[in-house]
Amino acid sequence: MQIKIITDSWKRFWNTEEIRFLVLASLCLQFGLVFLSPWRKRTAWKPLIVILWCFYQAADYIATLALGYILKKQNEQSGGDLTTFWAPFLLLHLGGPDMITSYSIEDNELWLRHLNGLVVQTAIAFMVVLGLFSIPRLRLAVAIVFITGFVKYAERTWALRSASMNQLRDSLVKDPDPGPNYAEFMQEYVWRREAGQSGYVKKKNEAAQPSDNKFSSNNSDVKLLVEAYESFKRFKPIVVDLMLTFEDREISQTYFWTSTVSNAFKVVEMELSFLYDVFHTKAIHISGIRGGISRFIYLGMISVAFIIFHNCEKQGYVNADIVICYILLGSAVFMELTSLILITTSDWMIVALSRKRWLNLNKLAGVITCAVSCIFLKGKPRWSNSMKQYNLLSLSFGDKEESLIRRILGALKVRELWNNFVFVGSVGVPCHLKALLFKELKEKSKSARDTAGFKELRYCKGEKALKEEGCSHLRWSIDKEFDESILLWHIATDLCFHIHGNADEDCKTGQWGVEQIHDVANGKCEICERVVEHINGNNANENCETGQGVVENTNGYSDRKVISLVMSNYMVYLLIMQPYMMPAGIGKIRFQDTCAEAKLFFQAEKKGLTEAEAREALLSVETDVDPIHVKGDRCKSVLFDACRLAKELNLMLEDDRWRLISKVWVEMLSYAAVSCKTNYHVKQLSQGGELLTHIWLLMAHMGIGEQYRVETGSATAKLAFNN
Repeated sequence: MQIKIITDSWKRFWNTEEIRFLVLASLCLQFGLVFLSPWRKRTAWKPLIVILWCFYQAADYIATLALGYILKKQNEQSGGDLTTFWAPFLLLHLGGPDMITSYSIEDNELWLRHLNGLVVQTAIAFMVVLGLFSIPRLRLAVAIVFITGFVKYAERTWALRSASMNQLRDSLVKDPDPGPNYAEFMQEYVWRREAGQSGYVKKKNEAAQPSDNKFSSNNSDVKLLVEAYESFKRFKPIVVDLMLTFEDREISQTYFWTSTVSNAFKVVEMELSFLYDVFHTKAIHISGIRGGISRFIYLGMISVAFIIFHNCEKQGYVNADIVICYILLGSAVFMELTSLILITTSDWMIVALSRKRWLNLNKLAGVITCAVSCIFLKGKPRWSNSMKQYNLLSLSFGDKEESLIRRILGALKVRELWNNFVFVGSVGVPCHLKALLFKELKEKSKSARDTAGFKELRYCKGEKALKEEGCSHLRWSIDKEFDESILLWHIATDLCFHIHGNADEDCKTGQWGVEQIHDVANGKCEICERVVEHINGNNANENCETGQGVVENTNGYSDRKVISLVMSNYMVYLLIMQPYMMPAGIGKIRFQDTCAEAKLFFQAEKKGLTEAEAREALLSVETDVDPIHVKGDRCKSVLFDACRLAKELNLMLEDDRWRLISKVWVEMLSYAAVSCKTNYHVKQLSQGGELLTHIWLLMAHMGIGEQYRVETGSATAKLAFNN
């Protein structure tokens, strides 16, 4: 009986307060989207990504549900009340913040569903507010909010449509080019020959045209941003798998070959930020001065609606409904003001202002840039600047004991999920790693002379490094499936790092790539600090700028040693946690079998040892006999094959060993970057970004991309005759 009373009381409360609750919940979700959405391209922190996903999914459902309840209540009651005034605000909520139109690129493909929602929800909202049009004191305020909400909802739908792959491809496809009239040319050629004139075809290929906006090595943030925008426009077709020309290659190579490491990666970072905005925001439709003016108009319209409501007679309305109206109006004003500020300080506005010479608007771009720099003391972050770390041997050693908790997790089928949470760490991208990547890619790009040369570079996954370092006897470790080569070199790199060379005590604990040694929030990179100690007093930032710090100091192997392990752990993370970004294979199976064999070794043979001692024991196992002859090929473990590789690497001099290992990992990263499908690179932009995506775009700029299909351009053919 008591339970029934409580249930009935709850039902009465919900029937009375349901609309108020849903409207306020919709408003709270909008605030969550406004504050969280600008950060999702700047962080790879999973909790924030999950929270934002929940907000994005719930926002449309709750706004639509509240709109339906308002219509239902209006039909059940005669006359209108203030709840009907909330309907246009829900339309405004369905339009969403300017900084997030889609959560993932798949949402853009559903633009027709959003178009249907636009039509239906607008019709419902219009039917609801018709009841208020008969009240003169609210008529104008309702009309203003309704129009603003409809326009913003339409903007969101249009942005989704424009960002869908088919529409984006259609917008980038150029007019058909039939080329010179071949039939007419041959007709003249035959006529001349029949007339007895002896001639030949004189051919002249199209020359590369100089760029209208030449790249500059000036370190000005505004100029760098403009250069990035011009490069973004030129290279945007690769996102939808359209071709680039030899002109694009030559213009881009000219800049990147003469650029510093810092500027090169900043340009790539800015380009990917523009690309993110195209797929996930309204920026491309409201960018520049026109967008700022439109947001200023919306702010003015909502402010007028607020003033009208404040001055109108409210007698006869429920006080709670009046308070909610003030909350909705005040929140709308705040959100439009926030939108105006974000647009004014956006990269798109800075680029637009930098091109305006009248009224000195180009100087305003510099002022905005300085203001943003004051807020972001280390520069405006445009991606997470981090790389995940996953270490196979640390995972195997840490998970070797069958404790009660692990048994429970195994029974619940969440042990692997728990391991991924515990053993996946994150480090900031070391500046010396960027320098090494830039140096190696630039040298390889300059070495290519033709299309065949660039193609060879694209599909090189370690062979070139082995050949250059005179280590062709290690070719067996590369001439395997790509996932197998990754695991072989990962374990070998780990063993060489911890066993040989008197690594620091904290490195011997085996926690490199397991614990988060980089705090992305404050930008302090412990790896870089450690590497700087080996620069012989040189300024670390200067070395990173010039790209020479990795290769020209006498202790360069110390730099390469650290970043080799970071690259190794990162590649294993991609192989296991982001397999769609890697070439197809059985990497997951090889990883699991290798982990199982490592756990078995650590459990049965070497209990009570530290992780560093366990690694030494692993390397001491005799491996003269090929493991496949003993184990067969059912088990895909590569543990002791990797030990063989590590032993062969340990026979080399320290400097030679780490130069070889670092070069192999650079080639593997490059191969993985160019082999990953474009849409998967784009997909990662909304989750903090991946270093692999930056390498992919940098390779395209260096001319090592797959998209170059125009090698000589149009040929100019003329008939020439012998005298």
